[in-house]
Amino acid sequence: MSELIANLVENAKSFGILLTSASAACYASGFLAMRSRAHALGTDPDFTLLDGAYVLAGFRFAWITLLALLVVSPLLILIRASASRLARVANQRLWEGIAWLLAIAMTIFTLGGASTLSVHDVLLPNGSGDNVLASGVLGNGNIGVIVVLTTTAIAALTVLWLHDRYVRTGAGDTLTVMLGLIAALQLVLLPVDYGIFFAQRTARMLGRVPQGLVGVSPPVWLLDRGTERVTLLARRSDGAFSLITVKAETLDGIPVTRTASLGEIVAERAPSP
Repeated sequence: MSELIANLVENAKSFGILLTSASAACYASGFLAMRSRAHALGTDPDFTLLDGAYVLAGFRFAWITLLALLVVSPLLILIRASASRLARVANQRLWEGIAWLLAIAMTIFTLGGASTLSVHDVLLPNGSGDNVLASGVLGNGNIGVIVVLTTTAIAALTVLWLHDRYVRTGAGDTLTVMLGLIAALQLVLLPVDYGIFFAQRTARMLGRVPQGLVGVSPPVWLLDRGTERVTLLARRSDGAFSLITVKAETLDGIPVTRTASLGEIVAERAPSP
């Protein structure tokens, strides 16, 4: 009986450690996702150190990543099987050269994938709003789906390759260390890409212009809500968008009339001056 209780306690401890680790990973990935979204849109939301929204965003990122892995899994199985067969038939020296070429190509692809960070301030006139990536940030087209599927597949291949290489050579191998660095960068870029293309791409229309706001034309959209501040999206009299940060209590009593995607909001015709 005492052994059974001891096993239950040990299993509970292991489950608690697993749950804590998963929550920490979701928090970190959620924070990266929300910060990346803010950078891409040009907003300045009310970020705090402890915020449950990060954990929720992290779980959403984990869900999207699992779906992406499910979609690309046939391709991953095919590539891994082909690589294993090639490793068996090729001589050791030739295979090592191919491995280095593939690692260099993986490095170039990873650095090129980081170009999504160049998308910024798409809701502002001086932002990078006139390209395909910026259109994907607003929810237009399928570029976001393509980027997330591609980066997820490449990251999964790198992790699998790193695991196989580490089992064979250990941690002291130069190529293994290089693959570890590549995999780490790719894993960091996954929540970044999710945040840029999929994290909260909608805004809510306010029933009226908040008191004290001047120089803007209705409608006014609620983009981000923090504990103390909110970020609003509205057009100026010249038709250009402005991002306005006000205190949260400013919106007390103002109803929300509808929700729309950022792409729809940007596509709406500016009101005549």
